[in-house]
Parts: sequence; C-alpha cells; structure tokens
Amino acid sequence: MSSKLENLDYLYKSLGQHCEDSNSNCHDWIMSRATLCQTTDYIIKTCPKSCGFCKKKLEPRFDASRVPSHLQSISWLIGIWRSEHGGKAFFPTIPTFTYGEQVEISVSDDHMTALKALNYTAFAWGLSGFEELHSEYGYITVEPGTKTVSLTTVMNNVNENLICFNFSCFVTVEQGIVEPNRIEFHLVDIGRISFSRDLPVLRLIREWTLIEKNTLQARLEMETLTHGMQEHTFIRYRRIYP
Repeated sequence: MSSKLENLDYLYKSLGQHCEDSNSNCHDWIMSRATLCQTTDYIIKTCPKSCGFCKKKLEPRFDASRVPSHLQSISWLIGIWRSEHGGKAFFPTIPTFTYGEQVEISVSDDHMTALKALNYTAFAWGLSGFEELHSEYGYITVEPGTKTVSLTTVMNNVNENLICFNFSCFVTVEQGIVEPNRIEFHLVDIGRISFSRDLPVLRLIREWTLIEKNTLQARLEMETLTHGMQEHTFIRYRRIYP
C-alpha cells in the first residue's frame, strides 16, 4: 500500500494545480472517515485533493485526514468561514446593527498531549470593515465514545454597541450533543473579570447548523439579569477554505 501511495503522490504532484477530486462527495467521505485515504483504492484514486495528495497541499491545520477518531463527528466544522456583512445583532439594550465575521476552526498540533481538540477563533467587524466588534478564542472537543461536545471560549467585546466596552468580558464553558450537521451548545459555566461593565449573562444557547457543504449558520440566544431568553445574533457564513 505504501508504494501505491508514493506512486500516486508523485503523479498528483506532477499534475500540479489541475489535481482535483473526480467525485463531489469526496470531501464528505474524508470528513466522515479520514483513514479511507490510506485504505481504499477508489478513494485514493478519486479524491486526491481531499486526501491532500496534490502539489498544492492543504494547510495541515485544515487537513481532515488528520482529525482524531473521537472528533470525526464534528469534522464538518473544519475550515475558514466568512460573512462580509451578513450578521445581525439585536437585543433590548442595544441598537440593532449589521456586522461581518470570520471563523476559523482547525485541527490542533500533533504535539498536543491532552485530549485532542479543534482550535476555534472568531473575529467580527462593523460595516466600515476597520473596527473590531467582537472576538472569541477557544477549543472544541468531544468526549470519546459519546456525542457530548464541549466548547470553551474567551470572549472580548470592544464596541459600545455590544454588551460591554473595551475589555474582555467572558470566559465560557458550553456543552451540547452532536447531531448530523448540527450542534446546540448550552452554557455550563461562565466567568467574568471583576471590573467588567457588562450586563450579567445567565443563560446562553449557541446553535451551529451546516445548511449545505459550504454554508454554516450560527444563531445565539441569551438571557441576562434583566431580560429573558431571546435571540441575540444570527449569521450565515460561506466556507472560503479549503
């Protein structure tokens, strides 16, 4: 098998930029079971791009073939997702506004010795494209042998239109159950810096849904000390990489 892979790798490198998958399902197949790139002749021959055999290889952090087995149920999240100005934010305490956002979800480094996780970052901007509105950094992982998924984030709001102003607001731990192409996270724990001027958040529901292969929808609902549970943000992204 190794010599077969070496020969195919040489062939695909010689094809250069013309190296493409010949079946539109390749990406989904590899996402569901990365080892197919090493074990199944049909996949090896049909899916060179998704398997990372092409000359212009995927960045390792976005290579689905590197996803550990316990994370394969959420591998459909991997990629760079972007919406230029399609996001909507609303809440009784703020004026309704539109924003853009880019989300990156990637495979962690191989040297990570703890439970493997996907890296998660999000960066939102206003209509002018210059001011930062909101950023998030964290990790997504799945409890091995279960469908329980956990998201840990550090959130920062830096615009007076949002719930707080000019400094980090939240550290959150959220958990949910993985469904086919959908996750609904519920807030488990939250921490905030002592001098934050935000309105205390009591409950949070974050829903991610893969509408189709390259369209991801995100919806956030929130309950604060003074307002009941209601929608806070809604956005649809397009996958721009890979």
